[in-house]
Amino acid sequence: MGHTDFFDRNNYEFNNNSKNGIYIIHGFSNSTYEVRELAEYLGNNGFYTRADNLPGHGTTADDCNRCKYNDWIKFVEKGVSEMDAKCDNIFIIGISLGSDLAIYLATKFQLNGVVLAATVLKFNNEFKIRILNTISHSFFPKIDKRKAYNKKFRDTYNYYGYDVYPMTGLNEMRKLTNVVRPILNQVTSPALIIYSKRDVLSLRANFDIVFDNISSNIKETLVLEKSTHNIFTKSSEQQIVFNKILSFCQERLD
Repeated sequence: MGHTDFFDRNNYEFNNNSKNGIYIIHGFSNSTYEVRELAEYLGNNGFYTRADNLPGHGTTADDCNRCKYNDWIKFVEKGVSEMDAKCDNIFIIGISLGSDLAIYLATKFQLNGVVLAATVLKFNNEFKIRILNTISHSFFPKIDKRKAYNKKFRDTYNYYGYDVYPMTGLNEMRKLTNVVRPILNQVTSPALIIYSKRDVLSLRANFDIVFDNISSNIKETLVLEKSTHNIFTKSSEQQIVFNKILSFCQERLD
Protein backbone atom coordinates (compact mmCIF):
# COMPACT_ATOMS: atom_id res chain seq x y z
CA MET A 1 0.00 0.00 0.00
CA GLY A 2 2.85 2.41 0.80
CA HIS A 3 1.20 4.34 3.58
CA THR A 4 -0.71 3.90 6.82
CA ASP A 5 -4.37 4.68 7.51
CA PHE A 6 -3.21 8.01 8.99
CA PHE A 7 -2.18 9.71 5.75
CA ASP A 8 -3.36 12.74 3.77
CA ARG A 9 -2.27 13.89 0.32
CA ASN A 10 -4.09 17.22 0.59
CA ASN A 11 -2.84 20.69 1.46
CA TYR A 12 -5.02 22.90 3.65
CA GLU A 13 -5.90 26.54 4.15
CA PHE A 14 -8.46 27.83 6.61
CA ASN A 15 -9.88 31.32 7.16
CA ASN A 16 -7.65 32.88 4.50
CA ASN A 17 -9.17 36.35 4.89
CA SER A 18 -7.56 36.82 8.29
CA LYS A 19 -4.46 39.02 8.56
CA ASN A 20 -3.12 36.85 11.38
CA GLY A 21 -1.27 33.95 9.79
CA ILE A 22 -0.04 30.64 11.16
CA TYR A 23 2.13 28.40 8.98
CA ILE A 24 2.12 24.78 10.21
CA ILE A 25 4.76 22.19 9.28
CA HIS A 26 4.31 18.43 9.76
CA GLY A 27 6.94 15.84 10.65
CA PHE A 28 9.29 13.54 8.78
CA SER A 29 7.65 10.80 6.64
CA ASN A 30 4.30 12.11 7.83
CA SER A 31 1.68 14.22 6.06
CA THR A 32 -0.83 16.97 6.71
CA TYR A 33 -2.92 14.33 8.48
CA GLU A 34 -1.12 15.06 11.75
CA VAL A 35 -1.68 18.84 11.62
CA ARG A 36 -5.01 19.29 9.81
CA GLU A 37 -7.14 19.30 12.97
CA LEU A 38 -4.86 21.91 14.58
CA ALA A 39 -5.00 24.05 11.43
CA GLU A 40 -8.80 23.84 11.37
CA TYR A 41 -9.09 24.63 15.07
CA LEU A 42 -6.90 27.72 14.81
CA GLY A 43 -8.72 28.75 11.63
CA ASN A 44 -12.03 28.55 13.47
CA ASN A 45 -10.56 30.81 16.14
CA GLY A 46 -9.66 33.74 13.90
CA PHE A 47 -6.33 32.81 12.31
CA TYR A 48 -5.44 32.20 8.69
CA THR A 49 -3.79 28.79 8.78
CA ARG A 50 -1.89 26.94 6.10
CA ALA A 51 -0.58 23.37 6.19
CA ASP A 52 1.17 21.89 3.16
CA ASN A 53 2.78 18.55 2.52
CA LEU A 54 6.53 19.01 2.35
CA PRO A 55 8.38 17.85 -0.78
CA GLY A 56 8.51 14.06 -0.78
CA HIS A 57 5.59 13.82 1.65
CA GLY A 58 1.98 12.94 1.01
CA THR A 59 3.15 11.02 -2.07
CA THR A 60 5.52 8.04 -1.83
CA ALA A 61 8.52 7.07 0.26
CA ASP A 62 10.57 6.89 -2.95
CA ASP A 63 9.74 10.56 -3.54
CA CYS A 64 10.95 11.35 -0.04
CA ASN A 65 14.21 9.55 -0.71
CA ARG A 66 14.79 11.75 -3.75
CA CYS A 67 14.49 14.99 -1.76
CA LYS A 68 17.32 17.05 -0.32
CA TYR A 69 17.03 19.00 2.91
CA ASN A 70 17.41 22.21 0.92
CA ASP A 71 14.21 21.30 -0.93
CA TRP A 72 12.36 21.43 2.39
CA ILE A 73 14.00 24.71 3.36
CA LYS A 74 13.17 26.40 0.06
CA PHE A 75 9.61 25.11 0.17
CA VAL A 76 8.80 26.45 3.64
CA GLU A 77 10.61 29.74 2.96
CA LYS A 78 8.35 30.24 -0.04
CA GLY A 79 5.25 29.34 1.97
CA VAL A 80 6.04 31.73 4.82
CA SER A 81 7.00 34.50 2.37
CA GLU A 82 3.62 34.14 0.69
CA MET A 83 1.85 34.32 4.03
CA ASP A 84 3.99 37.25 5.15
CA ALA A 85 2.96 39.20 2.04
CA LYS A 86 -0.71 39.10 3.02
CA CYS A 87 -0.64 39.03 6.82
CA ASP A 88 0.17 41.57 9.53
CA ASN A 89 1.13 38.93 12.09
CA ILE A 90 2.97 35.65 11.47
CA PHE A 91 3.43 32.55 13.60
CA ILE A 92 5.08 29.26 12.71
CA ILE A 93 4.24 25.89 14.25
CA GLY A 94 6.42 22.86 13.61
CA ILE A 95 6.50 19.30 14.84
CA SER A 96 9.51 16.94 14.65
CA LEU A 97 11.20 17.68 11.29
CA GLY A 98 8.74 20.57 11.04
CA SER A 99 10.09 21.95 14.30
CA ASP A 100 13.63 21.86 12.91
CA LEU A 101 12.39 23.82 9.89
CA ALA A 102 10.51 26.24 12.16
CA ILE A 103 13.73 26.96 14.04
CA TYR A 104 15.47 27.70 10.75
CA LEU A 105 12.63 29.98 9.63
CA ALA A 106 12.66 31.82 12.95
CA THR A 107 16.21 32.94 12.15
CA LYS A 108 15.11 34.32 8.75
CA PHE A 109 11.73 35.96 9.41
CA GLN A 110 10.41 38.40 11.98
CA LEU A 111 7.76 36.38 13.76
CA ASN A 112 5.18 37.06 16.45
CA GLY A 113 5.94 33.63 17.82
CA VAL A 114 7.11 30.10 17.09
CA VAL A 115 5.78 26.80 18.44
CA LEU A 116 8.33 23.97 18.58
CA ALA A 117 6.81 20.56 19.26
CA ALA A 118 8.52 17.17 19.54
CA THR A 119 11.73 18.64 18.16
CA VAL A 120 14.34 16.20 16.89
CA LEU A 121 17.87 17.59 16.89
CA LYS A 122 19.32 14.68 18.83
CA PHE A 123 18.19 11.23 17.66
CA ASN A 124 17.29 8.41 20.03
CA ASN A 125 20.06 6.35 18.42
CA GLU A 126 22.74 8.85 17.44
CA PHE A 127 25.27 6.26 16.30
CA LYS A 128 22.79 4.50 14.04
CA ILE A 129 21.51 7.70 12.39
CA ARG A 130 24.68 9.79 12.29
CA ILE A 131 27.16 7.04 11.45
CA LEU A 132 25.65 3.80 10.17
CA ASN A 133 22.80 5.24 8.13
CA THR A 134 25.08 7.63 6.26
CA ILE A 135 26.44 4.52 4.53
CA SER A 136 23.64 1.95 4.78
CA HIS A 137 20.84 4.13 3.32
CA SER A 138 22.32 3.54 -0.14
CA PHE A 139 21.80 -0.20 0.30
CA PHE A 140 18.67 -0.16 2.48
CA PRO A 141 16.73 2.95 1.41
CA LYS A 142 13.53 1.95 3.23
CA ILE A 143 12.74 0.05 6.42
CA ASP A 144 9.41 -1.06 7.87
CA LYS A 145 8.37 1.47 10.51
CA ARG A 146 7.19 -1.20 12.90
CA LYS A 147 10.60 -2.88 12.88
CA ALA A 148 12.22 0.34 14.03
CA TYR A 149 10.56 -0.05 17.43
CA ASN A 150 11.10 -2.43 20.32
CA LYS A 151 9.05 -5.62 19.91
CA LYS A 152 7.55 -5.04 23.34
CA PHE A 153 5.92 -1.78 22.20
CA ARG A 154 5.59 -1.87 18.42
CA ASP A 155 2.04 -3.27 18.36
CA THR A 156 0.74 -0.59 20.74
CA TYR A 157 1.58 2.37 18.48
CA ASN A 158 -0.33 4.06 15.72
CA TYR A 159 1.92 4.68 12.72
CA TYR A 160 1.45 7.81 10.62
CA GLY A 161 2.35 8.77 7.06
CA TYR A 162 4.36 6.20 5.14
CA ASP A 163 4.46 2.62 6.39
CA VAL A 164 8.25 2.67 5.94
CA TYR A 165 10.98 5.07 6.95
CA PRO A 166 12.68 6.57 3.87
CA MET A 167 16.25 6.18 5.10
CA THR A 168 17.86 8.37 2.45
CA GLY A 169 15.36 11.06 3.43
CA LEU A 170 16.26 10.48 7.05
CA ASN A 171 19.89 11.11 6.16
CA GLU A 172 18.80 14.47 4.74
CA MET A 173 17.02 15.22 8.01
CA ARG A 174 20.30 14.45 9.78
CA LYS A 175 22.00 17.04 7.57
CA LEU A 176 19.28 19.56 8.41
CA THR A 177 19.88 19.08 12.14
CA ASN A 178 23.54 19.89 11.54
CA VAL A 179 22.47 23.20 9.99
CA VAL A 180 19.85 24.06 12.59
CA ARG A 181 21.52 23.22 15.87
CA PRO A 182 24.34 25.81 15.58
CA ILE A 183 21.86 28.63 14.85
CA LEU A 184 19.51 28.03 17.78
CA ASN A 185 20.91 31.11 19.49
CA GLN A 186 19.68 33.23 16.58
CA VAL A 187 16.07 32.51 17.49
CA THR A 188 14.68 35.53 19.34
CA SER A 189 10.93 35.18 18.71
CA PRO A 190 8.65 34.30 21.62
CA ALA A 191 8.65 30.51 21.76
CA LEU A 192 6.36 27.78 23.02
CA ILE A 193 8.23 24.48 23.43
CA ILE A 194 6.17 21.28 23.70
CA TYR A 195 7.37 17.85 24.74
CA SER A 196 5.70 14.61 25.83
CA LYS A 197 7.19 12.19 28.32
CA ARG A 198 5.85 9.25 26.29
CA ASP A 199 7.52 10.36 23.06
CA VAL A 200 10.01 7.68 22.02
CA LEU A 201 11.30 9.62 19.00
CA SER A 202 12.00 13.00 20.58
CA LEU A 203 14.16 12.56 23.65
CA ARG A 204 13.83 14.88 26.64
CA ALA A 205 17.30 16.10 25.68
CA ASN A 206 15.78 17.86 22.67
CA PHE A 207 13.47 19.89 24.87
CA ASP A 208 16.46 20.95 26.96
CA ILE A 209 18.63 21.73 23.92
CA VAL A 210 15.98 24.05 22.51
CA PHE A 211 15.10 25.72 25.80
CA ASP A 212 18.72 26.28 26.82
CA ASN A 213 20.02 27.55 23.49
CA ILE A 214 17.41 29.79 21.88
CA SER A 215 17.77 33.50 22.73
CA SER A 216 14.06 34.26 23.11
CA ASN A 217 13.16 36.40 26.08
CA ILE A 218 9.81 34.64 26.24
CA LYS A 219 10.00 30.85 26.51
CA GLU A 220 6.80 29.07 27.42
CA THR A 221 6.70 25.33 27.87
CA LEU A 222 4.13 22.55 27.84
CA VAL A 223 5.16 19.10 29.07
CA LEU A 224 2.64 16.34 28.39
CA GLU A 225 2.22 13.04 30.21
CA LYS A 226 0.33 10.80 27.78
CA SER A 227 0.82 11.95 24.19
CA THR A 228 3.04 10.14 21.71
CA HIS A 229 5.31 11.76 19.12
CA ASN A 230 2.26 12.84 17.12
CA ILE A 231 1.30 15.48 19.66
CA PHE A 232 -1.33 17.22 17.53
CA THR A 233 -3.45 14.18 16.68
CA LYS A 234 -6.39 12.85 18.68
CA SER A 235 -5.55 11.97 22.27
CA SER A 236 -6.72 12.74 25.79
CA GLU A 237 -4.37 15.75 25.77
CA GLN A 238 -5.14 17.13 22.31
CA GLN A 239 -7.43 19.89 23.58
CA ILE A 240 -4.87 20.94 26.19
CA VAL A 241 -2.31 21.35 23.39
CA PHE A 242 -4.71 23.21 21.10
CA ASN A 243 -5.86 25.60 23.84
CA LYS A 244 -2.28 26.36 24.89
CA ILE A 245 -1.20 27.12 21.32
CA LEU A 246 -4.25 29.31 20.74
CA SER A 247 -3.67 31.37 23.88
CA PHE A 248 0.05 31.67 23.11
CA CYS A 249 -0.73 33.10 19.68
CA GLN A 250 -3.63 35.31 20.76
CA GLU A 251 -1.49 36.95 23.43
CA ARG A 252 1.11 37.96 20.83
CA LEU A 253 -1.02 39.70 18.24
CA ASP A 254 0.00 43.29 17.50
